[in-house]
Amino acid sequence: MSEITYRWINGPSAKSEDIEKIEGVLSARGWMSLNPSTSRILVAERAGELKGFIVLQLIPHTEPLWVAPSMRSSGIAETLADKMAEFMAEVHARGYMVVAEHPSAAKLCEERGMKRVDAPVYVKVGD
Repeated sequence: MSEITYRWINGPSAKSEDIEKIEGVLSARGWMSLNPSTSRILVAERAGELKGFIVLQLIPHTEPLWVAPSMRSSGIAETLADKMAEFMAEVHARGYMVVAEHPSAAKLCEERGMKRVDAPVYVKVGD
């Protein structure tokens, strides 16, 4: 049996057949589609057949959101969230994320139809 090989696929210069293979897996899993111009993918292959991959991709984060304490419950947070969502739609963002560290932020997200991620989220802050 042949050995596993690893290679990088640079999104902007990727072959369409490489992206299609990865998109097939993403779609089957219900995962967000790639934006090839902001992705770099490390693939594992055996005899040219895709056996695994990991993706570095840029996904917009629309946080933090802050409102002066004296102006909370004034509608500013809701308006800011709505205007940001409008902008994301205007630029055709394929999706965006929010790290909702406060219950009010979580409520804003849920009211705007965002889906809570059930899987653990990990961060690595510079060494």
